[in-house]
Amino acid sequence: MRFAAIIVCAALLSACVPHEIIVMKNPATGETAQCQTNSGPSFFPIAQTMIDNSAARSCAEGYKAAGWQRMN
Repeated sequence: MRFAAIIVCAALLSACVPHEIIVMKNPATGETAQCQTNSGPSFFPIAQTMIDNSAARSCAEGYKAAGWQRMN
């Protein structure tokens, strides 16, 4: 019973951790790009969201290194 309560709490808390969407813009061309990840359902949704957000930030750093600017 305790394990089921923990699973339910984890499922409810996973909605509190938003997926990060980073919008980048090339100042020379005006082109925009979004850095985000859309992984499927996970048994550990909070951990998966943190991994996804890290991947989005890594993507944005790559654009930034190429001269793009963050819009949000």
